[in-house]
Amino acid sequence: MGLRLLNVERKLWADYWVNSKSGIMGPSPSWGSLVDGAGTWDSDDVDGATPIVVRGVWDQITPDSCRWRQAVSQDDGATWQENWIMHWTRA
Repeated sequence: MGLRLLNVERKLWADYWVNSKSGIMGPSPSWGSLVDGAGTWDSDDVDGATPIVVRGVWDQITPDSCRWRQAVSQDDGATWQENWIMHWTRA
C-alpha cells in the first residue's frame, strides 16, 4: 500500500510504502512533485553494497490513461537505467 502526503511548506509530495507482510511503513519516503504534467519522485536506496537512486515517473497523463516508469542510477543521477514501465488505462 502506498500513502502520499503533501508537505505544503516544501511543495513536495512524500510517497511512503507500507510493507504488505509486516504492515510497517518504510522509514523514508520518495520525494517529488508534478511539473508540466509529469510527476517525478526520487529516493536513495542500495543494491547490495552499492548506493543507488531510484526514480519513479508518472507521465503521459490523460483523463483515461497514464504511464508509470522506474529507473535506477548508480552514479547519483548522471545516467539512468529504466527497469519497469507500466501503462495504465481507466476501466
